[in-house]
Amino acid sequence: MDKGIRPYCNAKFVELNNLRNRGELTNTQFRKNVMADVMDNFGITLASAATHYNHAFKTVKELNAELVSGLGRADDKKGGRKPKAKLVAEAVTALLGSGSAYPLGIPAVEFIDQQYKDCIAAAAGAVGPTEAVVDQVPNGSDEVLGTPEVLEAKTYTVTRVKDGTVVATGLLLTDAEALVAKAVSAKKAKLAFA
Repeated sequence: MDKGIRPYCNAKFVELNNLRNRGELTNTQFRKNVMADVMDNFGITLASAATHYNHAFKTVKELNAELVSGLGRADDKKGGRKPKAKLVAEAVTALLGSGSAYPLGIPAVEFIDQQYKDCIAAAAGAVGPTEAVVDQVPNGSDEVLGTPEVLEAKTYTVTRVKDGTVVATGLLLTDAEALVAKAVSAKKAKLAFA
């Protein structure tokens, strides 16, 4: 029974729109009547009827916008969320000013984005698993308590408990624990790491 919902809704829209234009129906009554009629005749939900109503509204508006004047939201009141990119651009402009370009000759948003990416890249490359950070004195002075030393990450070997067979070597603690836990959850041979 789905066939014909759109054409029926379009026809009902035009029929009741004449009553609305003569002042016999308010805009709200018009919309409710069109949707209720489609729901009754086709057994569809309110959401589906609203979709068909909106399609009919757009179709009639494309053909003759005067017929549907006063229906729907005004163009400046469409609502919805603002796009995030626009919000970020507005925030950057508010913080940094409305200058058209920054040191690299690019717009402010791109400049901030590049600075962010550079900081992430620097942080990822600066402190790896084999480097140590020098301890600072707790009172906030720049006096260094020790010298930086390169620490070797401890690795573990996973073996089968029953016969001591080596399953994996050179694993970090978290990886070794995960392998043992995976064996337990899969009900495989009991594993241990050292």
